[in-house]
Amino acid sequence: MTDKGRSRLGRGLSSLISVSSDPEESLGDTASDGLSPPAAVESKVLPGPIEISLADITPNPHQPRRNFDDGQLTRLAESLKSSGMIQPIVVKKSKDGYQLIAGERRLRAAKIAGLTQIPAIFREVDAPAQAQLALVENIQREDLNPLDRAFAYQSMIDQQGLTQAELAERLGEERSGIANYLRLLQLAKPVQQLLREGKISFGHAKLLAGVDDPLEQQRLAELVVGQEMSVRSLERMMAQPSAKQVPSIPKPSEAYIVDLEKNISQQLGMRAQVRRRGKGRGSLTIHYASLDQFDQLLAKLGLQLE
Repeated sequence: MTDKGRSRLGRGLSSLISVSSDPEESLGDTASDGLSPPAAVESKVLPGPIEISLADITPNPHQPRRNFDDGQLTRLAESLKSSGMIQPIVVKKSKDGYQLIAGERRLRAAKIAGLTQIPAIFREVDAPAQAQLALVENIQREDLNPLDRAFAYQSMIDQQGLTQAELAERLGEERSGIANYLRLLQLAKPVQQLLREGKISFGHAKLLAGVDDPLEQQRLAELVVGQEMSVRSLERMMAQPSAKQVPSIPKPSEAYIVDLEKNISQQLGMRAQVRRRGKGRGSLTIHYASLDQFDQLLAKLGLQLE
């Protein structure tokens, strides 16, 4: 699997749900890559597509994507204004109207474009199937943030009681690929944020996930960002004997300092170092990876720069 997390799915969303023979109801297939398609989701097809009001549509609570590119949404909105919406969104009926299953970007762009109604196809699916369809739609776009993808995988595993192998079979992916994404959840929070912001790549993150110490993870991640280090360079540096720390049993006072550093780091979301200089004296060093983190630190400390 490449650093961009290339999808191994062989067919489109229509391979996951039962659709009628009417071509108007197909969501469109992509070219098969010779892999087995994802497991079919049980659903009941309702008449459609029909025009429904945007005001009656609520978001998909299982949407795995946390961030949406404003520029892309604006361009899509302009396209909708000039050409209309060619591909309907997919919804299910809810108490207050309709709940989105697939088509979050189109729904957001339609609101930006000032549309009041959009075409929709109806499906009757349960919550697990709804989560799977939302995940598959985003994976097929191939630009889903690796961390969001990892959280979505873990959510499906937890909600549906699946093993990694069962999830891989259901999504038409390799189990090793699923495992690589799930390892990202073991990264320290500041490192996860760098990944979410695109400052480190999926390849960097996979290497860093193999480092047990969260403070060391963050130190290496900051080096990657500061030195614009490639994945291969990071791999070579981590393989050097000098980069491997020899395990040692800390003294009671050192163990206290280590626990204190971890506690401060977790609360601030930034790497912290405590240095004792004898008889109640010492220093506290807080490392930030970006100006945004620096601003967050000032806010947590209650400081304002004039």
